[in-house]
Amino acid sequence: MTLKTFGWLFVLLLACLAGFIATAAATIAGAAWAVGLLIVVWALLLLAEVLRRVPLRDVAWALGVGYGVGVIRWLDVPVEAGSGTQWLMLGVDLLVLVFFGLIAPAVLGLIAQRWAPRPELPTEKPASPEQLRRWGPKD
Repeated sequence: MTLKTFGWLFVLLLACLAGFIATAAATIAGAAWAVGLLIVVWALLLLAEVLRRVPLRDVAWALGVGYGVGVIRWLDVPVEAGSGTQWLMLGVDLLVLVFFGLIAPAVLGLIAQRWAPRPELPTEKPASPEQLRRWGPKD
């Protein structure tokens, strides 16, 4: 692993941590702040997809995963150790993480593909009459 790769993983880890801390602060402030933060994170992901900026998309994805971890923390309720509810809560946590890590970015990517302008494909200009006269049948 090169130093550049390690640095990029560190940046993504910091983005995930920032998303978690921002979600914790937003949920303490109220549900409207938490929803507003989610809108900002998903708008950043949409913008990165439309502009085709891979590093920005990766950072926005890490922010979304951090938001998901914050939601898991918010949903965490104390359960008895011997009951089966601890497995239920673990399943709910896994579903939340899968939603924020895989499903939501995929849906936002599909939406962004519809919005993104299609690049014009390069076309070859037709041959001039002079070129057609000089070309032989083997060309």
